[in-house]
Amino acid sequence: MRKAVLVFCCLLLGTGLSGCREAIDIFASDVKIINSRTELFQEVEQSLKEGKTELSFETEELGESDFRMLNESHDGFFGRVASYEIKTLKFMNTAQVTLRLETMDNYYVEKAYLAEEEIPADREKAAELLEVCEEVLSEMSAEEDPYKIEKKIHDYLVTNVTYGYPKGDKKEDAFSAYGALVEGKAVCNGYAQAMKLLCDLSGLECEMVTGTADGEAHAWNLVCLDEEWYQVDVTWDDPSPDVPGRIFYAYFNITDRQLGNDHVWEKEHFPQAEGTKYNFFQQKNRVYKNYQDFHDNVEEIFEDASPEHFQVQVGDYSKETYSGDNLQFLFPLSGAKSLSIETVGKNPYTTLYFTLSY
Repeated sequence: MRKAVLVFCCLLLGTGLSGCREAIDIFASDVKIINSRTELFQEVEQSLKEGKTELSFETEELGESDFRMLNESHDGFFGRVASYEIKTLKFMNTAQVTLRLETMDNYYVEKAYLAEEEIPADREKAAELLEVCEEVLSEMSAEEDPYKIEKKIHDYLVTNVTYGYPKGDKKEDAFSAYGALVEGKAVCNGYAQAMKLLCDLSGLECEMVTGTADGEAHAWNLVCLDEEWYQVDVTWDDPSPDVPGRIFYAYFNITDRQLGNDHVWEKEHFPQAEGTKYNFFQQKNRVYKNYQDFHDNVEEIFEDASPEHFQVQVGDYSKETYSGDNLQFLFPLSGAKSLSIETVGKNPYTTLYFTLSY
């Protein structure tokens, strides 16, 4: 079962960017000029990363329709555009624009952890978030390779975060890393922010991606390992209802092609994810082309252990092919008395998650 998803920008845009116009008789000089959406989006993103509270510029080409959609143009990790003001210069086809920026707690956490800067006294949530991040990261050794650190972050989030909304008046926290890591409840944007925050603090290059999944608004991540990018959707590796000990890897370190089976995003705005080395199933040698390949090679999983759970990826899943009758051979191999199977993903990248009882 997959969770219903909401992406942060729907909520942010609902808070109401406001604008106003007035005519003035001044002529500004030596100011920033922005005349394209691409440049505008880049300037906003950079200003948010730097913790700025205001961005001013002049434009001849941009209008209110461009400013209204600004919170859709970036992932909201470091902040958002709270409001804008437009002043039109008389006798010129030019407008002066001032954007008011709101800084997210993630910015203060990164500054505190990476640059040892003090968190402002009025940012109590940022201080709480930093404390949890430090606790999570203390369990990771600096000597561990990046893949193991990334996997621990993924596993921590799947194990400790429940999909949903915190109780009471804290529902907005579900869209943030604070909701995921402090409240323990979040929707996709909260999972993705938490993944990026912990990766950033660990020195792993990570980005947030927004798009749609199965036709619903959604957010997830891109992670870079050994100069190759991988897609990671922690939310979809933690389906409802939560089951203790269950961690899926169907959407952990996969390619654009794999994710494109059920996700849609503007690919030109993000790095291409083509890495395969650090895919979980490649690392475990558990990728099977078809049922016969699975039948002939799955015994390796039981050579040194009797696992309560295991998962594999197959390229030809159907209920008929992987029916109870066709899986009977697993009982003498494993020694299990019973087993159940869950499936995640679409062919040719379907994950089979087995639960065994002995």
